[in-house]
This record gives sequence, structure tokens and C-alpha cells, in this order.
Amino acid sequence: MLPEGVGWQPNLMTPEACESAEHAIARLKRENRPGIINEDRLRRNLLSSQPLCFNLFGHLRTSPEALLPWVRSIAPDATSVRRIELEFAPTESTIGGSAFDAFVEYRRTDGTAGFLGVECKYAEDLKASQRTPAAQKYISATATPPWKPGAVTILNRNGRRQLWYNQLLTQIVAASADYAEGFGVVVACEADHAAKGAVEDVRSALLDEDKLRFCSLEQVVDSIRGHDTWKAAFVTRYLDFTPIQDLLDKSDPRKRS
Repeated sequence: MLPEGVGWQPNLMTPEACESAEHAIARLKRENRPGIINEDRLRRNLLSSQPLCFNLFGHLRTSPEALLPWVRSIAPDATSVRRIELEFAPTESTIGGSAFDAFVEYRRTDGTAGFLGVECKYAEDLKASQRTPAAQKYISATATPPWKPGAVTILNRNGRRQLWYNQLLTQIVAASADYAEGFGVVVACEADHAAKGAVEDVRSALLDEDKLRFCSLEQVVDSIRGHDTWKAAFVTRYLDFTPIQDLLDKSDPRKRS
């Protein structure tokens, strides 16, 4: 944790990330959308996924086309990236109060729109979130396609509920008249095998498993056009585990042999 009383920087790495934080906070207050931005966490917590998300997708919010190669790796018909929003959800028709960590909207070859609903993870333990068994509203929403029969028995467990709820939000937005398609995407470190496993578990409950993807932070950063100075700083901060090799357990996947 950084000291109390700090501003957006240094936890938010660039002016673009800071601007995105101000934009997202103002929009949440103005439009009364679902979503929560913990300002203390955003300013001070060095390991939280929320500032990471602003340092990645928030940095690119004013230059969304830089994300097109990554978007096309998931949605090949994408021709342009129209906008990036942080901590975003529709103002109505959602099941709970959750929001996407990042929302990436793109235009397709046929002129229609699609989106990626992104959930970012970094140091958090998925099993520590959403530990209470799911409310009936989530169970009822999962009783029919695009979920497989009996999907709730797979999903209603510690470590899976948050990704389940996020995918329900993806399905709600994708069913609107605004979008021809939508994908849920979980973005975490390549070595985060727990996140990968949770994504595979939730995917296994979907009729179309391609509607939920795991994508590593390394893949996202490597695909971005330009922004070389920012990319180098982001990799140093979040993805280079060399300085802590002696602190890692022998079984840790980030441990170099």
C-alpha cells in the first residue's frame, strides 16, 4: 500500500490512466450505473487488479485502435475499436450490481457492433470472492440456453461464482439490440493457473464455450500497436518476476528453473 494522501500517480502510471479514472468515477456518479470504484484502492493498492486495469485499458481509452489486433484474436470480424470504458455496465436490465472491469466495443465487417466484457485478475484469490451461495435470480437465469442443463451444479462453487455472474452480464448485453455478438474475457497473468482453471470450469457449462475466453496479460500487451514506452514500464511493473525469484515457492509457476 502506498501512503495515505497520495494522488492518482504513481499507482496509476500515465496521465491517460489518471484521466480514465476521473472519467469513470464521474460517469458512475452522473449516470447511476452499476459498478464500484474504490478510490483508496485505486490510489494506493499496488497489487489490486483495479489499478492494473486502469493502467492497461484505461491508458488506451483515448487511443482504442491500438487494441484492434488483440480484439481480432477473439473476434476476427472486428474492423475497428470504437470505444473503451472502465467499470462499465448498462444502466438497467442487469441481474446484480456488477460491472465489467473494462468494456471494449468494436465494429464488425458487416457494420454491426460487438464487444468484449473484460474481467481483470492479478494477485486476488478467486476463491475468496463471492463465497455466499448464489441467489435464486442467478440460478433462474442459468436454467436455459446458452447454458448447458445442470450448469448451476458446476458454477455455484467458490472460485467460479464471480466469473459466472460476469458471463451472465455478458449474455444480457449481447442479447440487446445494440450488439450482434459479445464475448466474456478474463485477463490475468500467463502463470495464473488458478484463473485459467476457473475459466475452463465456467466455459464447460456453456453451450458455446467460445463465448468465454482466457487471455494472458502478456498476450494483450504484446499485441498492442505502438505505446512502446508504456509497454516497457507495464511489463516491468506487473509481468517481470525476476526481482522476487528468491521469494517464490519452488512450485510457483513464475519460478524460473
